[in-house]
Amino acid sequence: MMTTGALREAMSAIAACHGRKRPIVVGPSMRFQPIRILALIVVGLISALPVRATAAGPPADRIVLPSDVIPKHYDIDVTADVVGLTFSGTARIAVEVTRPTRSIVLNAADLTFKRVMLSGRSQVAKVALDPQLETARFDFGAPIAPGSYVLSIDYRGKIYLQASGLFTLEYAGRGRQHKRALFTQFENSDARRFVPCWDEPDRKATFTLTTTLPAGEMAVSNMPIEMTERLGAGQQRVRFGETPRMSSYLLFYAAGDFERVLRLVGNVDVGVIVKRGDAERGRFALDTAAQLLPYYNDYFGTPFPLPKLDLIAAPGYSQFFSAMENWGAMFFFERAILTDVHLSTQLDRQNVAVTIAHEMAHQWFGDLVTMAWWDDLWLNEGFASWMEVKATDHFYPQWRLWLQTQSSVDQAMRIDAGKGTHPIITPIKDVQQANAVFDDITYLKGAAVIRMLEAYVGEDAFRAGVRRYMKDHAYANTVTEDLWEEIDIGSPKKITDIAHDFTLHAGVPLVSAQDERCNGGRLTLALSQTRFSIDDSAKTGAQTWRVPVAVQVLGSAPATNLIVSGPAPAQATLVGCGLVVLNVGQSAYFRSHYGAAAFASLAHHYAQLPAEDQLGLLNDSLALDYVGQTQLSQFLDLANQLPLNADPLVWSALPEPLVGLDKLFADGVSHDAFRVYARALLQNSLTRVGWDPQADEADNFAILRAAVLGAMGRFGDPAVLAQARARFTRFLTTPAALTAAERTIVLGVVAHNADGATWDRIHTLARVATIELEKQGYYGLLGTAQDPELARRALELSLTEEAPITLRPFIISSVANNYPDFAVNFAIEHWNVIAPMLETDSQSQFVPRLASGSSDPNTITVLNKFAAAHFATAHTSTLDMAVTQIRYNVQMRSQLPGSDRWLALGRAKSVLEPQGGR
Repeated sequence: MMTTGALREAMSAIAACHGRKRPIVVGPSMRFQPIRILALIVVGLISALPVRATAAGPPADRIVLPSDVIPKHYDIDVTADVVGLTFSGTARIAVEVTRPTRSIVLNAADLTFKRVMLSGRSQVAKVALDPQLETARFDFGAPIAPGSYVLSIDYRGKIYLQASGLFTLEYAGRGRQHKRALFTQFENSDARRFVPCWDEPDRKATFTLTTTLPAGEMAVSNMPIEMTERLGAGQQRVRFGETPRMSSYLLFYAAGDFERVLRLVGNVDVGVIVKRGDAERGRFALDTAAQLLPYYNDYFGTPFPLPKLDLIAAPGYSQFFSAMENWGAMFFFERAILTDVHLSTQLDRQNVAVTIAHEMAHQWFGDLVTMAWWDDLWLNEGFASWMEVKATDHFYPQWRLWLQTQSSVDQAMRIDAGKGTHPIITPIKDVQQANAVFDDITYLKGAAVIRMLEAYVGEDAFRAGVRRYMKDHAYANTVTEDLWEEIDIGSPKKITDIAHDFTLHAGVPLVSAQDERCNGGRLTLALSQTRFSIDDSAKTGAQTWRVPVAVQVLGSAPATNLIVSGPAPAQATLVGCGLVVLNVGQSAYFRSHYGAAAFASLAHHYAQLPAEDQLGLLNDSLALDYVGQTQLSQFLDLANQLPLNADPLVWSALPEPLVGLDKLFADGVSHDAFRVYARALLQNSLTRVGWDPQADEADNFAILRAAVLGAMGRFGDPAVLAQARARFTRFLTTPAALTAAERTIVLGVVAHNADGATWDRIHTLARVATIELEKQGYYGLLGTAQDPELARRALELSLTEEAPITLRPFIISSVANNYPDFAVNFAIEHWNVIAPMLETDSQSQFVPRLASGSSDPNTITVLNKFAAAHFATAHTSTLDMAVTQIRYNVQMRSQLPGSDRWLALGRAKSVLEPQGGR
């Protein structure tokens, strides 16, 4: 699953578009006939494979189902009533009873039961529901002897309006007629809302799905359609082929007025499924998936085992995720998969490619081989987050994605350095607690640790271990230790001990360099390791990691690699004498700390550093400044040393921390002085890229332009505001006059600085938009206005039925970017209205996420009171992270006096002149 990140959302505002030539389109009556026989053979072979046990048993406090009944195969038949928001279903489940039992317990949520029978028994089972544990107990009176049975269940369920279980999304079809489509979302534990089942990842089984739906609609599931039967009254009955053994959360079903674009890649039918009229917008996604599939087949050493691979685009929005890796039927919200020549920027295309790469990586890491329990969720998400970059970078090296991901690693470290963090592998008691670990530690830190381990053992040894892991554990469940064993088997460098340090313990190592001495053309220095923290969390928990450190004299021989562990100095001897750089290439997960003299030398020669190390030094200096280990002026001095001809992605990384500082300076005596400095710093970069792209410029210059102009607009630069408003006026009369990239910049600047009349114009654009991507962008923009009265109007709009229900929480989140306390109080006051707009199992995360930008300590009290009133105290991970972040924000404000003095001295004038061309 791909989660929703704040940065990605901030760049997702988009504008109107026009149609283009359509590619080959397949209607709902088309089939996958050429590969049906292959599918049946593969499924038959897979179903016969044994289940591999990976653990002695769950911990005593883990809340799981009894192990006396094992599901083998589900035969499910559903009919949906989209108007009434209900569905009826039957499930025939082949089970194996392993020891005598009087009852069968499985998962069920929001289901009602009409009849439950067991083969060989004449009596109907008594049903007892436990809404808190989301289980159903079927009591058959007399004991059930060990053996094979079929459990037959007739039941009814609920269709949701947000992404939980079986849900419907509304949209305006052609001619603006009201339309609905059905989709499912089951991770981590919502398959139980669709079918009574053993809804735990290690209870793998095969599935056959049958459905009745309107004759004009297309039905989609994990496998190709095996049979279609025309019924009376405009209905059809569709049965899909049997799936391989898989976890329940990977089952998928969708139905609607869809069309499909396709391509045969080897023997796999790859398709992109969209609502009718959007086929052309799926072309880039289809090209990307077709490109990635052979790469993954080769990398994993195991060809994709299903006969087809669909990417399904859905209108709507989620606060918590953007895509889901259902095996053979990956789900995406449209913003994560569709592109349009009039709407999509270069960054949008990069995000689409990366998201597809993430979900396709899951087809192996997560689907073929699945973690045994949610403790090891990172085996899915950390690896997919790492592989999304590795695979996309293979095809688009010019995007420099590894350089882009340094901001993600920095984001993970900010969380990991405080009390609200948790280990990558963290004990999970129940599925509700598991919801909270779909977070930056699991995804971003997990990916960073994998990259570090790969760099340590080497790409070839790491890939060989992954291939063994896939081969040895296909269709089974694993724990993290299984992977380390497979890599260590063939690698001369063993990673298990290092991996344990970084996955079993929370926190961020801090590596310090000191006592540099040069003698005879060789430099020696001492390296020591402590813990970096933003609060007093360093007083508890792990303090020591075995850290792989690459250190180099700038411009000299290849880096020296060594393990640094603990405060006792480790001596390193380097070839050459000169500037020392820690974490060369920034592939390891730690903060770097230099002495004052060494840092001053690096800052003076900043232009000579590679782009990765320029950005790493910038990120580390800001982090150390914020916690008081250095002066904040150190970061500002370093920013002034950034050469104009630096990589555009390094310059692109500057606006975000500058905007963060701008928020901290707000209402302070030096706010105006800081904005003068920030505008002066960014002006040279703006002069470099301008408003309009040059011919054949690289994509990353467009990303730089958007980042710089967006920040300059926030800082109130008069020239930028005037230009944006002039272009907005032109856009209102001639939308095609602006390119997609230009309109995104213009709308963002104008919306942030909107007056009432401008806000009303954007509101009108949102109401009349006919394209879902466009509509999402406009409604999100309404919440970005810095005028507090307009922010209030946006919040009030979120309570109306004007915007689609899944977009209403998005408006509140947009307001929280500028006014977190305002948004928090509003959400709490109107919680009874807002809660039903959110996915059921993720409601507890919404308000804490809104609050994370606050720097008011009183908000902590408000949050704790709200959580105590509405959510179980055991599920507090997101709350703890928000509280830690608020305290961090308060602490950062305390560091501002030093920068006040820095600004007063006029250091902003020291911005370097251009040092080279583009």
